[in-house]
Parts: sequence; structure tokens; C-alpha cells
Amino acid sequence: MSGYRRSTATATGTELPPAQRRSRPDRRRAELAVRYAKATTDTERAVCAFDYFRGAAHRRHPRPDAASEVINHTTALLIAAGDQLLRMQADEPLHRRGNAT
Repeated sequence: MSGYRRSTATATGTELPPAQRRSRPDRRRAELAVRYAKATTDTERAVCAFDYFRGAAHRRHPRPDAASEVINHTTALLIAAGDQLLRMQADEPLHRRGNAT
């Protein structure tokens, strides 16, 4: 039949009713939780969080103005955090004094 899709879940009778299926936000949040838990460094956790944010920001939004405001605010916070980390690195001395051999 045209437009009718078969799946192995339908053939075996294991397909969940629509009310019990997890929504896209729930699935994405669960995937983030798994990736975040596997991350071992701060940088890996930041990458996981940014990928989650980027995926959510990339999708079409029912309220584009509100979504744009959230995205702009978040990117400004990320830039400010990057500036702060770079300032902290700049304040660190390159060589320790008094330990020269």
C-alpha cells in the first residue's frame, strides 16, 4: 500500500502505543545524560552540553523571536566564560621563579 510503512516492531507486535513513546526532548535529554556521564574531563562535558544546545538551537522553533533571544543570551554567556578562562590563563606565570637549575 502506498504510504504504509512496515517495521520489525509492528511485525512482532512490540510497538509501543503513541502515549507511551518517549518524546524527542525526552530522548535527546536521555542521550545527553548518557554522554555527559561518560565524559571524563571538563572539556568533554562542555562539548556534550554545547552539542545538546547546538542541536536544540538548530531546529525550527514555534516562537523564533524568543528562541533567538535565548540563543543570543547563551552565546554571550559562552563568550564571557571563554574570556574569563583566557584571563585566568594569562595571569598564570609562564615559568616558576627560584626553581631554575
